Amino acid sequence: MNGLQLIKAAKAGDINRVQVLIEEDVDLEQKYDYGWTALNWVAGSGDSAIVRLLLKAGVNAVNSGRDLRTPYQIALEFAQVEVATLLQQTKQNSGIASESSARQYCKAYLAKAFDQFSGWQVQQALSDDAVVYLHQDFSVTTSMWYGESAM
Repeated sequence: MNGLQLIKAAKAGDINRVQVLIEEDVDLEQKYDYGWTALNWVAGSGDSAIVRLLLKAGVNAVNSGRDLRTPYQIALEFAQVEVATLLQQTKQNSGIASESSARQYCKAYLAKAFDQFSGWQVQQALSDDAVVYLHQDFSVTTSMWYGESAM
């Protein structure tokens, strides 16, 4: 467990400790549960400051653990939009490829779940029990098929 200091610091949200460990040349790719690295863990927590710090230090932005989810996919699953966008931009800018093939992401929600977001606007009337689909590019449709029935 002593070799997992970076993961522990990242999970705890201790950006100062993460910085010190990076400066001490700690292994950025150390893995813990399910083969996850520190970046995998913080992608789900949404700590964009630590994500930026790890990316700047050169961490593998597309590492996937045994569950085959990349940090980007983990961020999406936990609705960490800022982190997901940052990871997607990093991947596109660097031209790196994932260790696993990317799965298309789509998750169903009741339409009323989006009412909590001030920027949410619909172009068609939906009942509160209507189902809408959030896609990996954060578009929302009334169809589970990407690009169909856009809102």
